[in-house]
Amino acid sequence: MHASIDSSFQNFSASAPGARFTDWIATRAEPYWTSATNHAFTRAIGDGSMPDEAYARYLIEDYTFITDLASTLGYLVAKAPNMRAKSRLSAFLALLTSEENDYFLRSFDALGVPAETYETAAQGPVTRAFADLLLTSSGKGSYAEGLTCLLCAEWCYLTWGRREAQKPRPEKFYLAEWIDLHAVSGFEDFVDWIRAELDEIGPALSPLKQETLAELFTRMSMLEDAFFEAAWTGELPAAFDDPQRR
Repeated sequence: MHASIDSSFQNFSASAPGARFTDWIATRAEPYWTSATNHAFTRAIGDGSMPDEAYARYLIEDYTFITDLASTLGYLVAKAPNMRAKSRLSAFLALLTSEENDYFLRSFDALGVPAETYETAAQGPVTRAFADLLLTSSGKGSYAEGLTCLLCAEWCYLTWGRREAQKPRPEKFYLAEWIDLHAVSGFEDFVDWIRAELDEIGPALSPLKQETLAELFTRMSMLEDAFFEAAWTGELPAAFDDPQRR
């Protein structure tokens, strides 16, 4: 079901001259966007109160997701309209498959998670739904659709990462480094670039296509929040709608 015309980008930009398209899709994703970026799990990373078992659950799920994120970036590299965009996406893909992968291996070792556990782990239902939405939007959808889902995932991490970076560093290296990875200027530049791409593409789309992007961003925000909640509690969120169970 589509939102009313009162929540359209046209009305949003008319009420706030100079407003960005990406501000509109984030506003449309409330309350899920704020819930995801302010989840207790993200705050526990910053203040060092994260239980080891919760963080191990989180890292295992995130590790199963890395391959899908790499595939998402590959689809977007192929669909990017120019070499400048292909270069930005390719550079992030290279970072993802090198520095971040090393971080996971060192963290698993510190947390006492054996290789056979994370190498053979199957995705939980929230991770599977999250990955499916990214892969479908980038593989079968348009460049703008894939970019919208990627933006939600990365902008969420930049938002909480910058917030937690303002606090004293947690003692455990895997918490401190995870914040660092998502608060550095290079990552911020990449997220800003995605926003700029969508801010250029979005306003020129038809209202129906704009609405599709807003709905994708909202669904991604819901899943991001559910992902943190599942890791934090060890249980499937009560409100989670798993497409695989329909």
